[in-house]
Amino acid sequence: MKQLVVRVKMRITSKTSSRSIKLIVLANGGAESSAPLIVVDPKAAKELGMWPPPAKTDIYMVEEASTITHIYLIPNAVTIELLDEQENPLSKIEADLAIQEDLTEPLITDITIDELGIQVISFSKGLWRHKDDPPDKVRKSPKTI
Repeated sequence: MKQLVVRVKMRITSKTSSRSIKLIVLANGGAESSAPLIVVDPKAAKELGMWPPPAKTDIYMVEEASTITHIYLIPNAVTIELLDEQENPLSKIEADLAIQEDLTEPLITDITIDELGIQVISFSKGLWRHKDDPPDKVRKSPKTI
């Protein structure tokens, strides 16, 4: 059986350029951050008008499961909307934007998952619900784009 993960559809909007993009994003409960954070690649950042990064962007080394890499961190740079199957917003937060050059899939961190109200039902089956959903509502991870 193929292992799935929880992915969600989001609209990310730059607070400086007002440009927005829709992405399918990995809900990575194992990725820790101290504030809401979304990690994207340079292509997505460019669509938001944030690549190359602004001059005062901080660079951090981050430890992943099997490697250490660097990210460009732009604090409080975006708003994130969690979207339902019809692309209606379920919740909206402000977040930091991290840009990782070798990223294979955009992701959100543990605190971002919590702040957006995402409740994982089953990681292996890709099932989740929103905190405001009725208890019997089960959502499936969207297919990647």
